Amino acid sequence: MKVSLAVALIALVGLVATPRAQGGVDGNWAVTFDTPMGAMDATASFKSDGEELTGTLESQAGSTTFKGTIKATTLNFVMNINTPQGDLSIQMTGELDGDAIKGTFDFGQGTGAWTAKRAK
Repeated sequence: MKVSLAVALIALVGLVATPRAQGGVDGNWAVTFDTPMGAMDATASFKSDGEELTGTLESQAGSTTFKGTIKATTLNFVMNINTPQGDLSIQMTGELDGDAIKGTFDFGQGTGAWTAKRAK
């Protein structure tokens, strides 16, 4: 009886601790894009609702909103940016790992890597 109670308590603690340990994607993040012109820093705010992902990204180039999905720890979203050369669509993918995200971006004429760390 004591053994099964102990096992049940350990399982309950594990279930309660899991969401906190994973942290989810919601919140503010410090983002770095690796570009041919060097690193570009930005801030992002993510909000998830089930598998729906929305947010904003702000950099010295301006601000944009985005929509996409999060399935388990995989993020997929698209940012549309107005540039002097016309509209630019950037496809973003990433993998959430606790307080970090690593991913790639594709803007049609090239690709690159990006990383993010949860803002404190």
